[in-house]
Amino acid sequence: MSVNSSRSTIRAPRRRSLRILLLIGVVGLAVLASLLGFVALVPPPPYTPLVGQNASQVSLFALGDQGTGGLQQWRVAKGMERIAEREGGVNMAVLLGDNFYGKDLSGIDDFAWQLKFERVYHGRWLSQVPFYAVLGNHDYPGSASVELEYGRRGVGSGRWKMPDPYYTQDFAEADGRPLLRVVFLDTSQDVAGLQRQAQFLEESFAKPGPAPIWKMVVAHHAIRAGGDRGDNQVLMDLLLPALQKSAVDVYLSAHEHNQQLILHPGEPAWLISGGGGNDLDATGSIASPAKSTDSRVLLAERRHGFARLAFTPEQLRVAYYDADGGQEHPFTWARSCPWTAEGCLQPGEMAQIATNRATGQ
Repeated sequence: MSVNSSRSTIRAPRRRSLRILLLIGVVGLAVLASLLGFVALVPPPPYTPLVGQNASQVSLFALGDQGTGGLQQWRVAKGMERIAEREGGVNMAVLLGDNFYGKDLSGIDDFAWQLKFERVYHGRWLSQVPFYAVLGNHDYPGSASVELEYGRRGVGSGRWKMPDPYYTQDFAEADGRPLLRVVFLDTSQDVAGLQRQAQFLEESFAKPGPAPIWKMVVAHHAIRAGGDRGDNQVLMDLLLPALQKSAVDVYLSAHEHNQQLILHPGEPAWLISGGGGNDLDATGSIASPAKSTDSRVLLAERRHGFARLAFTPEQLRVAYYDADGGQEHPFTWARSCPWTAEGCLQPGEMAQIATNRATGQ
């Protein structure tokens, strides 16, 4: 046999192997393209609210700065589903702003809705609960109007709840009173807009009828915070008096890409849950004037994750989790405690938060 013939014999299997590998690659790309096309073009089915829930309590997940569409956002969502399964369910989720990073949304059919919301938060529990959202600074200028339209029209799965830039909602009922009243704010507005919202906040908590058992305000920007940003003096001047006048229990926010819990005498509990998916921010000493000895930092964690708040007529339980649903930091507030958050919200041992299922369900 000639040398050339021998070389041809050796090269033939190599060429066949290369063709097979190329064919496998083409098929793989076609499958991937089909999956992406399905996600982009086929809308998720409308969600069916959970039944058999305990009507006198509310449990919720809270996270912000999540809208990257990246691995960490998907990981956090998986952790949320894991905790919902372990704790017997969840009633809703609260998205604390910066819902869509990067390019502005082009409309309600933009692929980013699937990549950064609809397909991320799925599973037995997350697929069946509403997501109440507020706007963050990265949702402006272009995405904010699209997010509002998506909520008002109830498109997609229908889980996205954002009827207005700021709004209020009551959840559950106990002894003829709303268990939880939440005022959702848009803290990216200018001074005039923030002044209007301060008035809206006061009116929402003072409206006629039975007073809510728990009062919470949700916004994107933290008012008290550690790390590089520190306290937001503009928001403190414009919103803190209204929060104090209305005896708000909890101010829940993000903007800081980490987890924090800060207490001050006579003020709401400042809960930050901004580890929903974007790159993390450092935590650090509390910026002036929060450096003073009358402040307590109960939590400062630089990690991805989420918070779970469970309200009953008797107590509030707060637990912070890492991205996988582990390493929880629990806190408890007895409603019978006669003081403000600074005297009432205390670290506690991790007991199972009351199951969402109604008795006998």
